[in-house]
Amino acid sequence: MNIPNTNITLEEVLDQMPLNIQFVDNNGFVRYLNKAAAARPAKGKREVGVNIQNCHARPESLETIGRILKDFRSGRKEPHYYINKEGNKSIMVPIFNAEDKFIGTLTYSHPVRYPEPERTFY
Repeated sequence: MNIPNTNITLEEVLDQMPLNIQFVDNNGFVRYLNKAAAARPAKGKREVGVNIQNCHARPESLETIGRILKDFRSGRKEPHYYINKEGNKSIMVPIFNAEDKFIGTLTYSHPVRYPEPERTFY
């Protein structure tokens, strides 16, 4: 998808973000990873086409992911927020189509504490 009045795609914009961004479809399969998310170490195999359950090794992570997807499939519209043991804050946002059917989850995560900026804009 091209962004109007530019020669840059949405994927190129997302690849520049200092966030891990991924989209998982309603069946739990990874459909998109930006460069930061693809480069992040995983206990399992993390790539487009893989079930999200295969990206996590800890049973408690699998249970949490299953519960979150079930919530969204049941119609939950509010995002899920959590901080993992590595100190990354993740926000899982449910995505619904025009017919209000759950189609997947957009997840973005980042370190809880960013380094102090060199300058601040007001």
